[in-house]
Amino acid sequence: MNNAIVLILTLLLSVMAVADHHKDVGRDRLRGDLFAAADADKDGKVSFDEHEAMIAEMAVKGRERFNEMDADSDGYVTKEEAKAMRKTIRERMKKVGKAFRKTMKELKD
Repeated sequence: MNNAIVLILTLLLSVMAVADHHKDVGRDRLRGDLFAAADADKDGKVSFDEHEAMIAEMAVKGRERFNEMDADSDGYVTKEEAKAMRKTIRERMKKVGKAFRKTMKELKD
């Protein structure tokens, strides 16, 4: 049973890693709540510094995504490179989903 729990947690972390390809500013942003994600000190207000920190973090992640898509490192992303990245992401998600379903089936049996 402990092995199954460890496996499920590993799979969930994998799903989070795939999702992280598109975000890394916390759970709130994943749910679409940019305000809550920007409100770092959770005081219900976004200061200028919090706003700038959010923008900077988004820029860093944007550069990382761009560099990952720019397969030939020429400083440009072609339609083909963007299409290839979408395919890669879909494949990653399928693998994680398959492994998760398999684990859940094994736990039921």
